[in-house]
Amino acid sequence: MQSSDHIRSVYSRYVDLVSAGDADAVAALYAKDATLEDPIGAPLQRGRDAIRAFYKASAGAVKLALSGPVRVCGREAAAPMIATLQGADGRRAYIDIIDVMTFGEDGLITSMRAFWSPDAIRRE
Repeated sequence: MQSSDHIRSVYSRYVDLVSAGDADAVAALYAKDATLEDPIGAPLQRGRDAIRAFYKASAGAVKLALSGPVRVCGREAAAPMIATLQGADGRRAYIDIIDVMTFGEDGLITSMRAFWSPDAIRRE
């Protein structure tokens, strides 16, 4: 089983890599057959290629920051984040998110579900 420290380090790398727009490196954090649902209710992305395409679509447009501690329980974890998006009009928008991830024995993400909704987007 992966340690809590390992899982917390994956969250930290995830935030950094998404913010850098490195879709290939983000996808490498996921298991080959992982799933992604962002936000909850959106079409499920299944497999590393679909997950890579999902992150490529927002590469460079989204900056993430942890807004609280990563809470780990076994091979599952949840963390609050703030996403900052730069709008076409130059104004920023902010989304409060809770990302819930599960991890395999190899330490890769097997699923990620993002809890947020469009009605919670705050604009400058």
